[in-house]
Amino acid sequence: MQNLKEEIVIEDSIIKENIIGQYIKLMRPNQYIKNLFVVAALIFSNNIGNLDLIYKTIIAFISFCLISSAVYVLNDIVDIEKDKLHPKKCKRPLASGKIKIQNAVVLLIGLVVVALVLSSKINLKLTAIIFIYLINNLLYSFKIKNVVLLDVFSIAIGFILRVCAGSVAIGVGLSSWIILCTFFLSLYLGLGKRKKEIEGLKNQAGEHRKILKEYNPEIINQMMGVVLSSVIVCYALYSTSNPDKPQMIYTTIFVVYGVLRYNYIINTTEEGNPTDVVLKDRTLQINVILWVLSCLLILM
Repeated sequence: MQNLKEEIVIEDSIIKENIIGQYIKLMRPNQYIKNLFVVAALIFSNNIGNLDLIYKTIIAFISFCLISSAVYVLNDIVDIEKDKLHPKKCKRPLASGKIKIQNAVVLLIGLVVVALVLSSKINLKLTAIIFIYLINNLLYSFKIKNVVLLDVFSIAIGFILRVCAGSVAIGVGLSSWIILCTFFLSLYLGLGKRKKEIEGLKNQAGEHRKILKEYNPEIINQMMGVVLSSVIVCYALYSTSNPDKPQMIYTTIFVVYGVLRYNYIINTTEEGNPTDVVLKDRTLQINVILWVLSCLLILM
């Protein structure tokens, strides 16, 4: 009898762990790497040693992690039927039926409320940006994701809002070149993701995501070439814009290598998701670390 009770307790514990794991999976913490754009203002404003501003940046980062998780939950709710037809996305918590839609809605509301309340502890400007990010993604989920080009522009705006969030959180301005570089870089990554979705899903691409019917790899390659050049030019102009820090020009080497490395990966492998590429490619990871360290050494 005692053994039976112990087995029941163990089984209940395993079930709870699995449920918690599914909720965590639904929130997509592996995507939080994108929110590191929030830290840009702290680094490029030469305030990396200011503990008060570090604290504010951390709060801004956490707020964006919470609101971005809310957005992922929203997207999974909206795309649940389409995800069921996708070879990989069908395993997601909602598409697989492991989490009910009503429970996901409760999680979504909770994440939004906590993100807005937490950001308000820093200032209302940060809260406003968090809210604008939410509105941008609501428009994306229900309309913009089906409009050619505007879909990737919406994604790019999300990255600009991350950079702006870090800026208003610590009360400093950022170079216009950095903002433009962020825009072109995120646009480039978004186009690359669309390209790999088309190549991976092939004839079923339009069934999974309606907008993919409007794109083709050849046109995307042309657009990516233009945007890639813009990333490099904007960063190069930023690196030479501060006469007090002329050494910043040398960090351009890491930026050029990084975007070319990413371009090489998505054209020679099956990887296309920017997050997966960064998390899996050791060479790219080392390059990013070297870029960050070089920027810190020069700006401090």
